[in-house]
Amino acid sequence: MEHNAVHLVCGPVGAGKSTYAHELSSGGSAVVFSMDAWMAKLFAPDIAPGTTVQAMNPAWFAERVDRCEAVIYSMAGEVLRCGGSVILDLGFLRRQRRDTAYAFAARHASPAVLHYVTAEPEVRRSRVARRNEQRGQTYVMEITPPMFDFAESVFEAPEAEELASARVVFTDRE
Repeated sequence: MEHNAVHLVCGPVGAGKSTYAHELSSGGSAVVFSMDAWMAKLFAPDIAPGTTVQAMNPAWFAERVDRCEAVIYSMAGEVLRCGGSVILDLGFLRRQRRDTAYAFAARHASPAVLHYVTAEPEVRRSRVARRNEQRGQTYVMEITPPMFDFAESVFEAPEAEELASARVVFTDRE
């Protein structure tokens, strides 16, 4: 793994992004920042039980994602200044979020490496259901079928220009 690099782990829900991010860091040369873990720990307790994605105030959620992201980028910048690498497991469902990460890497004169982790929708849906049931190592919070469908509807897959230098990882095997 390159030193002083910014690794963006991108992909649809259930593709295996968090598992991949932790495997990528297993050599100990990079710090993983995972948005799901931050959001679950800091804000999930504030969501009323039974609240659905449709009933959730998008502005409330977006504000908290932005706050977490600001702190994550601040801490990631410190890691880069110390010569380390960072793995940003922030989902990057939208191109604009990836562009923010590319700009962050550029400001720190660090190479940006996109890791596109993907799998077929049926495989991902099955994984999410199993993760909800088992609540194992990568479980952070329940992803309901409506939440999965919402994430699918907003996901902007990387296009050819981004994929040209990306590491593409297919995780269709169970």
